[in-house]
Amino acid sequence: MRTVIGVDLGGTNILSAVVNEQGEILGKDKRPTLAKLGATKVMLRIADSVHAASKESGLPWSSHLAVGIGSPGPLDQNTGIVIYTPNLNWHNVPIVDILQKKLHKPIYLENDANAATLGESWVGAGKDEKVVFCVTLGTGVGGGLVIDGKIYHGATGVSNHLGHVIVDPDGPKSSYGNKGILEQYASALGIVRLAKEIGLKPPTGQKTTPKTFKEMALDGNVKAKKVFETAGRMLGIGLTSAIHLLNPSVIIFSGGVSHAGNILFKPMYKEINARCFKTHLKGLKFRMAKLGDNMGAVGAARLAWQALNSSKK
Repeated sequence: MRTVIGVDLGGTNILSAVVNEQGEILGKDKRPTLAKLGATKVMLRIADSVHAASKESGLPWSSHLAVGIGSPGPLDQNTGIVIYTPNLNWHNVPIVDILQKKLHKPIYLENDANAATLGESWVGAGKDEKVVFCVTLGTGVGGGLVIDGKIYHGATGVSNHLGHVIVDPDGPKSSYGNKGILEQYASALGIVRLAKEIGLKPPTGQKTTPKTFKEMALDGNVKAKKVFETAGRMLGIGLTSAIHLLNPSVIIFSGGVSHAGNILFKPMYKEINARCFKTHLKGLKFRMAKLGDNMGAVGAARLAWQALNSSKK
């Protein structure tokens, strides 16, 4: 049997999956990244995770033709270098070269948000759709775009950074230096910031997290509702720009913040409907990701399959 192994490298966890040509997962491994150990030891953990997923699949090592890696960026796919990622505190790490020497397989590198979008467009919520835009609402806000089954990278490979779209030019300054970017509102960090700004605190003994504030909002807390109304409104403003520029056939939501549901999405839809041209909304679908935690690894596997098939032509 021919397979590849997809790896989703995150600041918190490494997830590796053995995936066949139909997008089915045959073996999987998940373990903490332990980023504080540094790049060299994290590379060892990636290699160990890949071997563990292979072992769980029950397939011989020779059946795995390549390994795809989805990593936080920015990165350079051509040189195989992670230029910088704050989640891991990496600077110019030659991840492809290092892992090829450890695994003795072809290694293909992609931005993690792009890889996740590719996975959803292959066998997830974007299957059979022409233009798939995936929005990840996690610690930050990420975006990925797949057109006709292929990742769109832009001129220099750094497109789709939805979290850096300006939704309020007079808004708070981010750690990146810009003011009023979407990530300051619709991410986990953004929601916590909004809560602190209006004096909203979690109940005694509970953590200061979007999940806590979501429960408070669902219980009728007025300030908590206001936080998600603001986040949803800003998300709608940011997506209005994306819809007008990209004309997607489907927008897919993933990440922990997306689990807030209607308290986030209702104000988002209201803003989109008020601001978007009707021509751009015609036929546009909004869906939740289907692959869950597996989307990044499945997408990285799809990346490897595409690279292998392309090299044959």
